[in-house]
Amino acid sequence: MNKKVLWNLLALISLIFSSPACVPTSQKMKKSPNFKNGQFHNFENIESKSLWKFLKTRATTEWASWPEHREFPKQPKPPQRVEGSEVRVTYINHATLLIQAGGFNILTDPQYSKRCSPVSFAGPKRVHAPGVLFEDLPPIDIVLISHDHYDHLDLPSIEKLQTRDQPKFLVGLGVKSRFKDKAYVTELDWWQNVEISKDLRIHFVEVQHFSGRYPWDRNSTLWGGFVIELIGRKIYFGGDSGYGGHYLRTYEKFGPMDLSLIPIGAYAPREFMGPVHVDPKQAVQAHLDLKSKKSMGMHFGTFQLTAEEIDEPTRLLKQEVKNAGLGEEAFISLIPGQFLDLKSDNPSQIQGRED
Repeated sequence: MNKKVLWNLLALISLIFSSPACVPTSQKMKKSPNFKNGQFHNFENIESKSLWKFLKTRATTEWASWPEHREFPKQPKPPQRVEGSEVRVTYINHATLLIQAGGFNILTDPQYSKRCSPVSFAGPKRVHAPGVLFEDLPPIDIVLISHDHYDHLDLPSIEKLQTRDQPKFLVGLGVKSRFKDKAYVTELDWWQNVEISKDLRIHFVEVQHFSGRYPWDRNSTLWGGFVIELIGRKIYFGGDSGYGGHYLRTYEKFGPMDLSLIPIGAYAPREFMGPVHVDPKQAVQAHLDLKSKKSMGMHFGTFQLTAEEIDEPTRLLKQEVKNAGLGEEAFISLIPGQFLDLKSDNPSQIQGRED
């Protein structure tokens, strides 16, 4: 058993012997059509992977070797606000992106911790610094949380944001119970929305995934993505998802997207990860299903969560974009700290990827 497998198994053992509070079942959860027999369910039936299957797969699969650390060229700090017709989206790391438009600053799945794990001494460790340091973040107005897994719901990062900015948090049903400070946290079911202003409405939408932070609370909270309607643009944030009919259903409800933020990593081995994580080919199909004018890859290259090589997702994405007959700028990946300006419809010309 290699070192990385051992450390991750130690994290799971520590998790099992911790004693968190259970997620209380609210009336909103009971009324949700997605909540049955004490759990949330995907629209399409997918095989549920047990903890035992995970441990077996984790211990027997050969994982690619990732570097201990990776440096990227330093990028300029984001502006405090973006006004006018510009939409600026900065890739920070993993599923953490800063969306700036109409005077609003929106942050997705903030992850600034050294590890995404229930314990500080073990579990997946970041291999590069965030593309925007926490102290360089502009004031955050709204935080979108796709689900409660450790790489997406990072409580230390959330508590720092609450102390500094007191932003509004939008989360799935049940996720509010994970917060220590529950002020300004709004829970949503799939297809519900919140109107922030006349220029900003945010919808919580269906994706195909699962939830839980411990072995005994699987699917006790709701996972999802978001459609952000902002100054006449539609931006899709996909959180985590396997491929399914939800991409077409989202298009049918909202029409084509101006920009889609779609996961491209953490997909191997496919026999285990396939139902809950898209691979680059499926990510391109999701882009097509959403009829997105442009898409950006995320959820890759920060924490080694699965078996593929660190640069495989971005390399395969370029190939799948070409295979689909799309222009190379139709679906891009950025380095940490680089941004996309939708006003010019071109990625920032700072420093591109070197893979």
